[in-house]
Amino acid sequence: MPKITTTDSLVTHTDMEAALEVESGQGSVHKYQPRHKKEVPADTLPPDPRQMRPLPAGQPLEMKPVALESDYWEHALTYMPKNAFVQQLDSVAGVKKNSLVGLKTSGIAGDPVPYLFRTDSFVTIVLMVSFFLVVWVISRSRHYLRHQVKDFFHHRQRENLFAERTQTEMRGQLFLIFQTCFVLGILFFDYTQDYQAQVFNQLSPYKVLGVSVGLCCVYFLLKMAVYAFVNHIFFERKQNEQWAESYMLCVLGLGLALLPVALLVVYFDLSMHNMFISFFCILVIDKMLLLYKCSRIFFSYTLGWVHLFLYFCTLEIAPLFILFRALIYACNFLLTIN
Repeated sequence: MPKITTTDSLVTHTDMEAALEVESGQGSVHKYQPRHKKEVPADTLPPDPRQMRPLPAGQPLEMKPVALESDYWEHALTYMPKNAFVQQLDSVAGVKKNSLVGLKTSGIAGDPVPYLFRTDSFVTIVLMVSFFLVVWVISRSRHYLRHQVKDFFHHRQRENLFAERTQTEMRGQLFLIFQTCFVLGILFFDYTQDYQAQVFNQLSPYKVLGVSVGLCCVYFLLKMAVYAFVNHIFFERKQNEQWAESYMLCVLGLGLALLPVALLVVYFDLSMHNMFISFFCILVIDKMLLLYKCSRIFFSYTLGWVHLFLYFCTLEIAPLFILFRALIYACNFLLTIN
């Protein structure tokens, strides 16, 4: 147990003045004695900061500071070459010459910037080229598209002999279908970014976009093939041609209507909630137009609505859910093989 030492307490202003006079030589020579003394255990006194220093393990306690022989921060330093100014300062201060200087790295890691379509030059170029090509195709095929729209809302019993297709118009329609697939791929990528973060963070955005566009293209090709097969069994050739033209027109209209939504998502950060509302409103309008045309071409007889319900749900509603599940499964499959 350590000895008991004494500390001063309750020092008055008069005692302090007397002590100062003695130290300055102006007062009488006497030793300052406090009025009250209080015994305090030595181990409870705060240590002197001047006597504190880091000690190596196994070394005895010494009051004289000893310089550490090894670099205490050697594992946390980053060594860089000294410039001319630092070397001049070292020579003036008499520091040992060394070509490297140690810098202690500090700070926190910054937040990574998320991937955005509007900062991607490739996506921007494709969107701009797609927009201008859509305008060019519509301007070149405006007469044919106008006749198609008239025939869509005014059912003709006879074929319109003046509305003849050309190779340019057919190629323009194929491009508009691809443009529809590209827009759907962009919208699904935005869904992946918000609801499938593990896929978005670990896969290349070009892979997700390419798989989405590819599956949408396969979806439309398979639908047209299934329509051709089923309609060839149950309906006449003239009805099948009318339905093929009407279906193609609705697909083109879907792509043109979704293009502004995709531009808002890419360049103006349209929220996912508003994107869903816009997408479903456009999709519902498109399916209602198809339902109307399907009833006029195939099921205009009595009790045709029963067959219409089976036909439309099997070939239009169910494939949408299959496409959505296929897109999610494809992204998860790419994540597993990545």
